[in-house]
Amino acid sequence: MPTPKVKSSNRRRCANACETCKRRKERCDSIQPCGRCVRRGVGTECIFAARSSPSLRRTKRDRDSHDHRELHPDADRLPDLAPLGAVSADPSGIAGPSPGSSRAVPVPQLSRLIRDGRGELVFVGDAANLSFLQIIRRLASDSLGFCPFSDDALQHVLVETTPSGVPDWIVDMAKRPPSKPDPAEAKYLLQWYGLATNGVFNMFNDRELQGNLSTWLQAGPDSPEQDPRSAVFFLVLAIGAQTCPQTRDDLAERYFNYGRYLTVAGDMESPCILAVQTHALITMYLLGASRRNAAFMYLGTAVRAAYALGLHRRNVNVLFDQPEYVLRERLWKGLRVLDLFMSASLGRPPSTCETRDTKTDVGYSAINDICSIFEAILTQVYAKQMVSMEALEQISQHHRQWATKFTSGLVIDDIQPSEFLDNDKGEKSPNIGLCHLKEAYYWAIMLVARPFLIESASKNVSSTPPLSPPHQILAHACVDSAIRTVDLLHGLTTSEKVPKRLPFVVNSLFVAALVLGLAQFSDLDGFFQLEKSLARSESILCRLSQHDAVAQRNLAIVRHLQAACDSYREKRARQRMERQSLFVGKFFGTIHGTVWQGERPVPAVDKGGSMGYDTQS
Repeated sequence: MPTPKVKSSNRRRCANACETCKRRKERCDSIQPCGRCVRRGVGTECIFAARSSPSLRRTKRDRDSHDHRELHPDADRLPDLAPLGAVSADPSGIAGPSPGSSRAVPVPQLSRLIRDGRGELVFVGDAANLSFLQIIRRLASDSLGFCPFSDDALQHVLVETTPSGVPDWIVDMAKRPPSKPDPAEAKYLLQWYGLATNGVFNMFNDRELQGNLSTWLQAGPDSPEQDPRSAVFFLVLAIGAQTCPQTRDDLAERYFNYGRYLTVAGDMESPCILAVQTHALITMYLLGASRRNAAFMYLGTAVRAAYALGLHRRNVNVLFDQPEYVLRERLWKGLRVLDLFMSASLGRPPSTCETRDTKTDVGYSAINDICSIFEAILTQVYAKQMVSMEALEQISQHHRQWATKFTSGLVIDDIQPSEFLDNDKGEKSPNIGLCHLKEAYYWAIMLVARPFLIESASKNVSSTPPLSPPHQILAHACVDSAIRTVDLLHGLTTSEKVPKRLPFVVNSLFVAALVLGLAQFSDLDGFFQLEKSLARSESILCRLSQHDAVAQRNLAIVRHLQAACDSYREKRARQRMERQSLFVGKFFGTIHGTVWQGERPVPAVDKGGSMGYDTQS
């Protein structure tokens, strides 16, 4: 006998609840926005999932709005995380568990469009730092309500700097080109260029670059554009002026604009080694100048030129003599570093694909190998929007192999194995190249283990059963790598021989701080010293933020995150105290919270169920 239909008004459960009410397990009135979301002040985040029932079909406009919610600038809500071992095959999370997905973990989907510094909409993907940040904001909002961390006015903006100086820089550079520096000045700027780019941008042999620069300076100040390498030298000097301790930002901008002018004015319609070098140097300068989208565009030109020259194939590079072969391999390695860094930090698909066997012992490069690990994480995890156990096993095995042999690749990568380096004056400075390499290793671990930590914190905030022990270990690995990142980079604050702009270091510190903050909402402070490490990351960012707009923005976020963590710990302590008070009240009764009526105490029943009289002196 068929079940009689029940009117919607008589249903005990609503026919269609919004995603927020489902997550909070609350009754929803099925109105968009629903009453509960309106009362909580999150009406813009009240979204209803698609239903397959014909009676609940939506209009085409509603379907389009739902299907594109992840690309909307305001789509910062935390999606419902499927239970471990049951991952939806549908990106929207509408379909049920797919067969064979019992060993997969979902990657929260938060790809969206945000505004850049010019107000244009740009895309950030699931792997992006900002997407990770939005997940933590959502968890903080669910746990604490609205706070400065979750209610950030700039949360939908990719903070960048705007170009300074003359607007029409091409005309200005054509009329008033900068003069070459004297040899002492050039040597000084070249030294800081080497310190800032070591380990991430070794496109040149240091001795060869210094010799070629000296020859170029001796040629005199007349018509520097006649030497096709002039663009390279001016861009190298620009990065040196940008990163040196002294305030030479105006000089750096002039050198940069002139190097860029020579790049544009030269014959760049045909791909050549010089075009790859100049566009890669422009990318590196723009990263230091906190202009990430512009850097992303110039990098695309460099990568296309590299593919046209065959730099991506070692069997093509070996056709040239030894110096040319080494140069081409260095260029490809530098492009790989820039590409995987920007792809992972902005959540955009990689522009390069490695065809080499980076694990081979012959000519092993630790930098090339760690780049392959990042490529695997982006293509096998975030592009597929799930962490399969097969992919995780392959990536973790690659990590272990890299850790055992990375020191053997330092010679190929021109990185010294010592913690500190001696300069010409006998002064010691931190080995930033080794720091860059190690922080990349820790960042890769945080990136692949991040979904497990997100799931752990989500379960803790919603008071659902915790992760299984194997998955909890992966969440712990994410936190452990964050702490080790902060410890590794803490030494940079104790030395004066540190470049003032280090975009790779700033990125690693920010990612580590986000992981540490999320770990707090997972109650992992009993296992790790989260508060101490988070404070350390803030202090390092504070030093780097004096000249870096991205570091300034990250510092403000970390400070708000730290305040949110403090509030969470206070709330947790109050809840624990209240639970203990219940047990105390069962034994001894309670007198706090007494209400007096005249001179007689009002009898009160405590939460433990015992009856007593409250008194007050």
